[in-house]
Amino acid sequence: MPKSQSLIQSLVQRVFAQKQGVLCAFFTITLAFLWLDSLTAQISNEVDWKKSQVFKNLDKAREARLNGVPIFRLDLSKQKLNAVPSEIWDWTELREIVLDRNKIKAIGPELRQLTFLEHLSVNSNRLERFPEVLTQLDQLISLEMGDNMIDTIPLDIDRMKALVSLELWDNVLAYFPASLSDLPNLRKLDLLHNDMIFEEQESLRDWFSNEVELILSAPCRCDFDE
Repeated sequence: MPKSQSLIQSLVQRVFAQKQGVLCAFFTITLAFLWLDSLTAQISNEVDWKKSQVFKNLDKAREARLNGVPIFRLDLSKQKLNAVPSEIWDWTELREIVLDRNKIKAIGPELRQLTFLEHLSVNSNRLERFPEVLTQLDQLISLEMGDNMIDTIPLDIDRMKALVSLELWDNVLAYFPASLSDLPNLRKLDLLHNDMIFEEQESLRDWFSNEVELILSAPCRCDFDE
């Protein structure tokens, strides 16, 4: 950690320059290394966030955070929520949020504050639009928004460069922007039970390579005799 080492060296040099004595220098160096150990532990915890506790109660998560415990994983499924609790926008350490089976109709622009978010699941809610703010989350790897009422995908979805898995099953999507095929890390796209015609499904198959697991409903040309 070059910045940490530089800070330690600066502290030590300052103490000796001011002729505070060997004892003062010793305590300064000790404190600096204790600070460095604390920083290292914090970074280690962040790296291993997938092994951290999943908080399933907002009150308990709030209490833990007041006691200095970082909240990396939050599961508020089946809480009868009409909106995302506004206070979690300040929990910038969050890496995973699950909001399945609620009554959420929209996700506001405040979500952009969660710059480290990697997994978001909002299955079985009442979303009518693909939240535009999602395209601003550079670290988002997995996005689940199945069983909603989403009818469009934003044209700039290709900004989500880190996205590996996108699940939009059981919505009312009929058409897809070509930019959807420009997601470099995408490996799974679940579009089961949407309003696609046969030609649209064929276009999707042409867009994506075999590296992408493409999940679609059984094709239907929907051509009926008069």
